[in-house]
Amino acid sequence: MTRLGTVLSTLLLSALFGCAASGHSTGRPIGSPPGTQVEAAVRVTWKDAPLPSVRVEWRREISPGDPVASASSTTDGSGVARSALPPGRWFLLAQWRKDGDYSRAPAPGDRFAFFGGNPVYLSAGPPREIFLALAEVAASPPLPDAEEPAGISGVSGVVLVDGVPLADAHVFAYIRTDTAFRDMGFAASAPTGSDGAFYLDLPPGRYYLVARKRASGGVAGPLRKGDAFGYLPANPVEVTTGRLLRVSLPATTLRLRNTPGYSASAVAASSIEGRILGPDGTPRRGIYAALYDNPDLLNRPIFISESTGENGRYRLSVPAPGVYYLGARSGYGGSPAPGDLYGRYEGNAEHAVTIREGDRLTGLDVVVSEVR
Repeated sequence: MTRLGTVLSTLLLSALFGCAASGHSTGRPIGSPPGTQVEAAVRVTWKDAPLPSVRVEWRREISPGDPVASASSTTDGSGVARSALPPGRWFLLAQWRKDGDYSRAPAPGDRFAFFGGNPVYLSAGPPREIFLALAEVAASPPLPDAEEPAGISGVSGVVLVDGVPLADAHVFAYIRTDTAFRDMGFAASAPTGSDGAFYLDLPPGRYYLVARKRASGGVAGPLRKGDAFGYLPANPVEVTTGRLLRVSLPATTLRLRNTPGYSASAVAASSIEGRILGPDGTPRRGIYAALYDNPDLLNRPIFISESTGENGRYRLSVPAPGVYYLGARSGYGGSPAPGDLYGRYEGNAEHAVTIREGDRLTGLDVVVSEVR
């Protein structure tokens, strides 16, 4: 088997496990009075400088059937767009048109961003501040000197950061949007080379393309400072029989202040605490507590704690009230593998935790065992 085939086989196996998740949303806030609004300030930059006249959009869903923003605002001279939104689950994106025409699709020379920390969970409390860096929309790359064999269906192209090819990135193709692109998707490419090139062999259909490069070298888990993230502005794309679609996928490198917040240091109105223990009742070190939005506890968690210390204690901030599913594991991303430590909250048969506005829940212990 070729190197590409080996990587694709490995990633697709993980994707098959991830696609088993129900994907149910927990966007409905619990305990927020009717009419409650959350103030959100989005600071938009272009090459690390504030950019005015950017349209910042908040959407309830990402799908072809919901192309219109539920709320939008425009950045001011300091690059800040302010909105007042109901609590719950949101998707954040931003667009800048060189001619100011937002009625057309993004074109080369425009700028675009899909927040790498989507979905955003807003809850009543202090104003929320988010940093968002734009990437420039690039023209589709020309066909390489050695064209791909005729009759192949799929997508090929390049991943770019500031117009420069990005090496060691993976491009993921998604059919579903209800998982918020937190799982491994339908298919994944091999790592890009120094030319940023990627290739995905796909059957005819509609796909969302997302690129990620983790500084740690892994392919799963929350994005952190130094990682790169890209979302194709033309999503979703249509793959047809016997044609190879060519795209340029712009990405940005996550800086200190635009990295999604997953850790216990995040400020939130609600939180849960407890211990992570082994089967013998002793505290376990180096384990993450995680909240999921599906009862299968699959895909990437919605919220994740810092890893436990010697006392096995964790604290998990929860920005948005709702019904979640609590688990713990020695790693994050993908399905638990043999040798991993994994467990689910056993306080009820559903492994569920109901969190209301301002709750400080304690004593939620989780027992982890080695996966065999």
